[in-house]
Amino acid sequence: MPRESAGRPVAFRARSLFSLAGEGPARGAGLLAPLARVDDALLLTRGGRIEAVGRWKGTRLPVGTLVRDLGSVCLMPGCTNAHTHVQLSWLAGRTLWGHGFAAWLTSLIPQVVAPVESEEAKRRRDAVAAACTALAECGTRWVGDVGGSAPGALTAVREACDAAGLEIRQFCEWFGFAPPLVDGESPWPPRCRAEIAADAGLEAACAPGGHALYSTAPEILQAAREWCARAGRVFSFHLAESPEETELLTQGTGPLRACYEGTVLPAGWRAPRLRPAAFALGLGLLGPGVLAVHGVQLNGEEIAALAASGAALCLCPRSNEHLGVGVAPVRQLMQSGVLLCLGTDGLSSNSDLDVRTEALWLREHLDIPVRALVRLLTVNGAAALGFPAGAGTLAPGQPAVFAVLPDMS
Repeated sequence: MPRESAGRPVAFRARSLFSLAGEGPARGAGLLAPLARVDDALLLTRGGRIEAVGRWKGTRLPVGTLVRDLGSVCLMPGCTNAHTHVQLSWLAGRTLWGHGFAAWLTSLIPQVVAPVESEEAKRRRDAVAAACTALAECGTRWVGDVGGSAPGALTAVREACDAAGLEIRQFCEWFGFAPPLVDGESPWPPRCRAEIAADAGLEAACAPGGHALYSTAPEILQAAREWCARAGRVFSFHLAESPEETELLTQGTGPLRACYEGTVLPAGWRAPRLRPAAFALGLGLLGPGVLAVHGVQLNGEEIAALAASGAALCLCPRSNEHLGVGVAPVRQLMQSGVLLCLGTDGLSSNSDLDVRTEALWLREHLDIPVRALVRLLTVNGAAALGFPAGAGTLAPGQPAVFAVLPDMS
């Protein structure tokens, strides 16, 4: 928004515009429905909110309107990045890519658990602030972030998002096989409890989440999922991301076990002898109000079960490529009726946080239609994170945030 507007109405003109006004989340064939397109488009805003959307020609602008002609571009609603790890932005360029999932983890974990001096802590806070600024600058409005692995991290991310004008849902991630919860104990990870207890505003936008089926105790995942269902919050966890995950859960062997043996996995841990989706279904972790992430290793039967459960799935194709874990079966997922959305994962496994580039990757590598990608980027992601109806659209009353659609023709 131009700084000189100072409360004046601002009119943006563009070659075309997709508003998605009146649309809700799309599944199956609905992803491919024609998008209502406005040519010679006008987006009229005031005070950070949209006042009108329509055609430029013939529209009378309010007196004193500041006009911005954006030229030959296509506007779309502000994007939703449904899965990020903003807190770990300081790891950019510090992890190993292209050698498999376990090798990446092996390069990441020692850095995360190492003691932090004050100068390094400041550098990490600065990296969080820069990441949130970058998210806003690429047209992102709504964010789903996984965090809470360091003292004060939830607050730092929230403050950086507020400063950048982002609306965020934060997932407080359980990692490890902690002691079982006692009856009546709230399922917040121990490292998050002090922050949550001290800030009611923070608690209202947070939810306990799980890391993954192989790294979080099943009973903790179940308790967090049940709490989220009662509280009307979204429950999120990583699912079927890598071949190493499947091998560990089905056979109890492989590089992921070697990575976690004696540290994350408790003594005497035994594999459930189930594929990830079957294990998650058996634990009651899949259903409405759940956002699973990745789904790279899902087969046809599992895709059908995921769709029937009502859970959403966030795709992070560039992160998957960088780590060498495979490509999600996107076409099958689209046809199944699963609610799909997009995320970038974090800078420890991706080169930037521009979720539009995930859509561009899917367009270039899998020829996914633009109309589906626009919906994944906007209304679907907002719905998967539990934002109110209308989020992810350019409609009167919505935030005056838009993105420029990359050339995916």
